[in-house]
Amino acid sequence: MERRTFIIGAVAGSIGLAEYIYVSGLMNHLHDTGALSVKAYEKFGEQAALLAITANDDFYVTSKGATPYLKASEWKLKIDGLVAHPVTLTYQEVLTLPRIEKVLTLECISNPIGGNALGNAKWTGTPLTPLLERTKPAHEAAYAVLHAADGFTSGHPIARLSNGENFLAYQMNGEDLPPNHGYPVRIFIPGKFGMKQPKWITRIELVNKAYLGYWESKGWSDDCERWAHARFSDLKSGARLSGKNLELAGYAVGNLNGIKRVEVSFDDGQTWLPARLFSNPSPIVWTFWKYIWVDPRPGEYMLRVRAIDGKGRIQPYDPRDIFPDGATGQQEVKVTVV
Repeated sequence: MERRTFIIGAVAGSIGLAEYIYVSGLMNHLHDTGALSVKAYEKFGEQAALLAITANDDFYVTSKGATPYLKASEWKLKIDGLVAHPVTLTYQEVLTLPRIEKVLTLECISNPIGGNALGNAKWTGTPLTPLLERTKPAHEAAYAVLHAADGFTSGHPIARLSNGENFLAYQMNGEDLPPNHGYPVRIFIPGKFGMKQPKWITRIELVNKAYLGYWESKGWSDDCERWAHARFSDLKSGARLSGKNLELAGYAVGNLNGIKRVEVSFDDGQTWLPARLFSNPSPIVWTFWKYIWVDPRPGEYMLRVRAIDGKGRIQPYDPRDIFPDGATGQQEVKVTVV
């Protein structure tokens, strides 16, 4: 996993985006973190999505380069720039702040359709909003630049960074953050792809204009909202199925608008039928769905699945490429009923 992280980062820093995308996909293929089985959690009902936790060692890793190994005793977080009262926090001071636990599903913007570069973990940390309020941002502060110890940067509008869902995290699944997941502290802005949520955060700098970060300046999405998309689990293209009542299952993820519906098509998108959302606990956690295909006739079928978010936006067929906005298009699975 660490080897994969280094190679992706090193390659991206020395060749063009087209080559980066190719190598990134290749490395994701070589290091398969394991596909989620939604059916394995169905017995837990409404709590299923919260209980489907990805182990730290199995959680995907993507970074711009090598992992920085930091000492908590030497780490500091500065919040400064266009503020009345700059703040500097040590690791021990962060630990004394109000403690929260959140289950959050994180996904890499380079996750291909049906890929496994996403994971769900229980994160422990502290809310970000009170820290920003403590600094008393200046009226002209419109953007925040996030700086990380590995040289990575990313920018966010102040309004988005001030959302109450955002937080600093220092534990992952009950343990201190592993080094390749941001030890000692990382930041989360739920609803965005992981690219906009730096590991090893060291500074939040408030500025008066938009800022393009490391990947954004190379052409990747600056907005980076994770638009709603649904996926199959426990099913591969080319599968041969038999039976009177075939259960299809999968998950859907999106941004802070959440998932309102999931629909399945058996005729390559000509008609759609509603699936049942049996576990939909929070907009920041994956949603689990299932559909019982009753007495299907023998033959070949092109299945599709799509999500509808809380604002009624329907997942389209495209985009299918990870660059520049993430592959949030519809998944197609060809099956044969025998």
